[in-house]
Amino acid sequence: MSPIQPIRRAVLVDADPDTAFEIFTERIGSWWPLADKGVFGEGSTVAFTNGRLVEQASDGTQDVWGTVTRWEPGAAIAFTWHPGLPVEESTQVEVTFVAADSQTLVSVKHSGWERRADPSAARAQYEHGWPTVIDCYRKAIAPAPARTDATWIALVHRPGPAAPTNGSVFEEPLFAEHLAFLGRMRDAGYLVAAGPLGDGQGEGMTILRLPGAGGLEQAHKLATENDVSVASGLFTVTVRHWQVGLTG
Repeated sequence: MSPIQPIRRAVLVDADPDTAFEIFTERIGSWWPLADKGVFGEGSTVAFTNGRLVEQASDGTQDVWGTVTRWEPGAAIAFTWHPGLPVEESTQVEVTFVAADSQTLVSVKHSGWERRADPSAARAQYEHGWPTVIDCYRKAIAPAPARTDATWIALVHRPGPAAPTNGSVFEEPLFAEHLAFLGRMRDAGYLVAAGPLGDGQGEGMTILRLPGAGGLEQAHKLATENDVSVASGLFTVTVRHWQVGLTG
């Protein structure tokens, strides 16, 4: 029986190879269509972390999608691929970045179908899935149209029921989850500013700018479900509209 051929897809993007590589890797959580192409669905995040590609649900549950086998910034990345499956069923994904005048040709090769329980069915599934993913990536690089509507949000964090009664809340292991949440908001392009409040022990404020005029509900979901430190009780959070005023 002849081997099953790899899936190959390519797209020209309006960016240099270094930028195209950065958006594919460091900013993958801002454009990957997790609602349809993720293990946990809407509300989860995904990132390359410590040599692995990991999806994290809002409750902190993680699924390792694969392990990086090649990392050449501006040139190529390769990784094993088994989202929602045991590592024994890993396939392989390789993405290359080649300059093409002022653009970059980004090529995806997905192979290794023989390791799947039903190789032909697995390949057919991804034959339909990769175009959606690549289109989301392309749109993440394309210049975004100017928008005049946005929702500005203030998140006020205070020590919650799981916070220590003695010592600083900032020294707790769960505080790393809050920093990870801020990183995800930055990668998504939402984060404006964040930091502690000097007049409140263990209190802090985060300012988000969400696209669209009706982002309060989205902000509440992000703040309470996507931040594990809040879901675990280290912090409580108050979600409020933030009024931006400019004077000159």
